[in-house]
Amino acid sequence: MIHTKVLLVDHEPWTYDGLTLGLAKRGYEMHTAPSMARAITLAGAHAYQAALVSLALAPEKTMLAGLHSEIPDLPVILMHAPEQAHDIPAPMLHVVTNAIALPLSLEPVCLMLDRTMELASLRAQVRQHRQFWCLPQTTETTSGLPGGEGDGTPGRLEEMLIRRLRALIPSLALLGKGSLHRAVLTYVEKLLVTVVVHECHGNQVKAATILGINRNTLRKKIHEFCLSSPHHTP
Repeated sequence: MIHTKVLLVDHEPWTYDGLTLGLAKRGYEMHTAPSMARAITLAGAHAYQAALVSLALAPEKTMLAGLHSEIPDLPVILMHAPEQAHDIPAPMLHVVTNAIALPLSLEPVCLMLDRTMELASLRAQVRQHRQFWCLPQTTETTSGLPGGEGDGTPGRLEEMLIRRLRALIPSLALLGKGSLHRAVLTYVEKLLVTVVVHECHGNQVKAATILGINRNTLRKKIHEFCLSSPHHTP
């Protein structure tokens, strides 16, 4: 079985021995660290796909900088005491992927890790789409293209698409003869569905409403495009 590597950072790592064994049966290989310094060392040696970090050891977002320097975009799940649920600093909520209350038990942790992996996968897909379609911003509007008045604001959709398509013209052979129309429409539709589902945090009812399609059609599109849709958490 191929295991997903997970890092857990807490000052009492020995208390998670049972959880480590349970996760191993679910396909997760969990390593523990008693401090952020040790966690950073481990992150430099292992390709972790998620980290569970105690709020007590990382009360500020700067404490996570070392982990992210070793593994950029590492999804972090913040572990906190139940009474701290509403007192987590706002800056921390901006840099962590999820939060879970202590004490940890197998089923909630498995569910949280599964959802975190799916969300991380979807975010990676969105980044890939953005890297493909987003072009460097210039202060001048390309001649002959619909767009802004040189005000430096992000390029309008029409201009961005036209410039990207013109850039693709020399490489049409890669798309297959006569398939440009289908290829572009499919790619744009996949991008649209991916971004909307991501922005709705996996809420397919809300995403379908925004897209103007019914939920069954959305589900077919998610399956057709092989998208990893995060579960919606109310």
